[in-house]
Amino acid sequence: MNFTELTEILPKASSKNLLHEINVLNSQLNRSIVVLDDDPTGTQTVYDLPVLTTWEVSAIEAEFVNETPVFYILTNSRSLVEAKAVDLAKEIKQNLNRASQITGRKYQVISRGDSTLRGHFPKEVYPFKDGKSITILAPAFFEGGRYTINDIHYVRENEELIPAAETPFAKDKAFGYSNSNLQKWIVEKSKGEIPLEKIKSISIQDIREGGKENVFRKLSTFNSGDYVVVNAFSYKDLEVVVLGLLNAEMEGKKFVFRTAASIVKVFAGLETKPLLNKKSLNIGNTGGNLIIFGSYVPKSTAQLGFLKNDKQFTFLEIDVPTVLAPENGNYLQEVIGKCNLFLKENKTVIVHTSRELVAGKDESESLNIGNRISEFLVQIVRNLSEKPRYVLAKGGITSSDVATKGLGIRRAKVLGQIIPGVPVWEQGTESKFPQVPYIVFPGNVGGNDAISNVIKSLK
Repeated sequence: MNFTELTEILPKASSKNLLHEINVLNSQLNRSIVVLDDDPTGTQTVYDLPVLTTWEVSAIEAEFVNETPVFYILTNSRSLVEAKAVDLAKEIKQNLNRASQITGRKYQVISRGDSTLRGHFPKEVYPFKDGKSITILAPAFFEGGRYTINDIHYVRENEELIPAAETPFAKDKAFGYSNSNLQKWIVEKSKGEIPLEKIKSISIQDIREGGKENVFRKLSTFNSGDYVVVNAFSYKDLEVVVLGLLNAEMEGKKFVFRTAASIVKVFAGLETKPLLNKKSLNIGNTGGNLIIFGSYVPKSTAQLGFLKNDKQFTFLEIDVPTVLAPENGNYLQEVIGKCNLFLKENKTVIVHTSRELVAGKDESESLNIGNRISEFLVQIVRNLSEKPRYVLAKGGITSSDVATKGLGIRRAKVLGQIIPGVPVWEQGTESKFPQVPYIVFPGNVGGNDAISNVIKSLK
């Protein structure tokens, strides 16, 4: 499909700003929205919200006591095999319930997953369902060019909308799939456990021609155990849907959510904020810059190739076969030494893995290899003695491990986005480099020059 042509033939979107009504209903519902993020890139649409990298009862309790309206818990579950991801979801559910009992604060869970449909759906959502729950699937992420029309999920490349199953993301070794139609995708991902007759949808026509009242009426007809595909082509569509959902929640309907990042911004009632820059981040003029590059998706490799054409950057290539060898201690110390030296010389250091993908024979082995490589990158960050001006991590698993294991972040604040879809965190006082901006760069976001442009804007 052509993006512009489709825009012209769709029914016109509402021009009303519904965020005030959304905030009023959130206030009346008087509960916290807890976003369980399967990697740190899910904060790519929001600002001024906290991110926890721990799910201890005491940490959740503190947010409930403060009546934090929306906060994230970074689970990094996409780096786990399915069974462990489900066990983690059960543990978090128990801790949320315990914190809720202690504080009396109610909560609503949103499971934030990948906008290109990779992840442990539906199994890691099951622990948050009860006998009355309706599951909402809303993978639209406009900043990254992800749209859902006629129940088909698309990835935008320039002017072309490509069905998600026809993109490289669908060939993922751990989370591949063959259906772009989300109703069929749900059946596929559940291995037939969820039948097609239990899957409904809210169409663009429902949203744009019927409005919030129609969406509310339609939601009222859905039954416990149903799965609902949300079509969306703009933020205005999501505002209509969220208002309908909140009204249905007021009437006693129970929902559990699997979404991408865009709908979280609407649930939080956030207006669009200007992009961040060097001045708003208060970055000084001296010191080196650290870029950690782990993602292997084709878009990431293309961005790395673009960077290599620029002579002003310093590259440290990590040889993956050497990392995976039983003895790599000397190699690690060698890389750490070089990295410290380059940072001391005020250089922009790009630490990246060699590009030939080393995959396992199955999902478990592939994830294990990815985790071992990520752990090597973590050790580099953890053992740095030179403080960088900022840290940028490329890729979901990489950025999660760098945040939690490398930098030691337990609670961060999302400051906003440096470019659309790329969030920046302010590190907490407990971290290795307090208040140093941490840029979480998703593997599947931006053009070939995106990272180069970010680096140059912060020069």
